[in-house]
Amino acid sequence: MYQYLDEQLTKAKKKLRTEFNRLSVTGFDELNVVNTRKITKDMFDRLLSDNEKMYLKVAKKAYSAAGGNDNPPNEEWLVGVLAMYNLVTGYLYKSEAERKRLRLNEQILTAREYASRQMYNDSLRKTANLWYTQTMQYGISVVDEATLKAYKDMGIKEVEWVSMVDGKECKDCASRNGKIYKITEVPEKSHYGCRCYLRPVKNKE
Repeated sequence: MYQYLDEQLTKAKKKLRTEFNRLSVTGFDELNVVNTRKITKDMFDRLLSDNEKMYLKVAKKAYSAAGGNDNPPNEEWLVGVLAMYNLVTGYLYKSEAERKRLRLNEQILTAREYASRQMYNDSLRKTANLWYTQTMQYGISVVDEATLKAYKDMGIKEVEWVSMVDGKECKDCASRNGKIYKITEVPEKSHYGCRCYLRPVKNKE
């Protein structure tokens, strides 16, 4: 179910490395307040744009794979999904991106103040890792929401929770495996990176 997402995330990770490598070689000694704000804003704008393009592709693929064909996800649908408060991450997508950007600004300027190239590179590495985690988690959410949309469009009323039972599953995932939920009452996932998925329960009629 998440195979196509994983393929896209691999490409996203390469782009992410390119962006942060570019920032790394921009010139530590030449960085100042104005340039730092502009450079990081431009970079995060590109990251957000790249993610939204990827998410829309992933959503359409998930919708089709789930059997939907009447009203596939579009840009407006995606904006709505990304604007929802995410109980797993505990934040809003774009506001968290802005928080990461401002925090990176502060870390860069602090590193420059102490003339510490190591501190600078550590800040870039940490921010890149956090951004990738956010990108991955919202990718999972987009797949799940697109799948639910397909089921609803098909008139599915109930779904079965299917957990990845491999000995590594958490207690919540293990306890939900095989449970049937009304499609309007599916519980939120309880942790980052959850790969549990929903299987449609066909109407008896």
